Amino acid sequence: MRGSWVLVVGMALAVGPAAQAQGLRAPQNVNVGPGNPQSAELATRAALASMKGNPAGAVTLANEGIRADPDDPWPYYNKGMALSALGQVNAAVAALTEAEQRFVGNDLWGKSVAIYGRAHTLSQAGRCAEAREAFEQYASLVEPHDAEAAQLARRYATHCHPTPIAPAASTSPPPVPGLQPAPAAK
Repeated sequence: MRGSWVLVVGMALAVGPAAQAQGLRAPQNVNVGPGNPQSAELATRAALASMKGNPAGAVTLANEGIRADPDDPWPYYNKGMALSALGQVNAAVAALTEAEQRFVGNDLWGKSVAIYGRAHTLSQAGRCAEAREAFEQYASLVEPHDAEAAQLARRYATHCHPTPIAPAASTSPPPVPGLQPAPAAK
């Protein structure tokens, strides 16, 4: 789950010049409401904590941002990405979904990063069917503005591999207390 912030930078690069020409740029295209200055400050601090390798601290700061303004999508996004870095996939997906729902309808960039974060988190966890669905949601959202980004997301969806299940250490049942195994035959 490491490299979540690299994901955001990589995604920004992936949407490329076509996206910039079509209006998928950050932060110029961020159309969230004015929000609460305290929430914005906490969201920024949460993002910085994640970038400095402190996802647990980022979650704490994001939660404070959510309490300061439950309608601000960025603390939810930062929380989701930090939880992803901590390997808490279900909680990360829930926070990223909350972020997506809070971005206003015309904030295409905000919605797209939340969906992409969810897709990446699911892919890294080996939850391929869910990841493919999220990558397709992302691709469908951005395709009218950036066909290359949509194509790239669909390609990423094909590279998901289920997490292998670790083999059991032993195929024999666990020992029963007070019962000694029979001695081996000679």
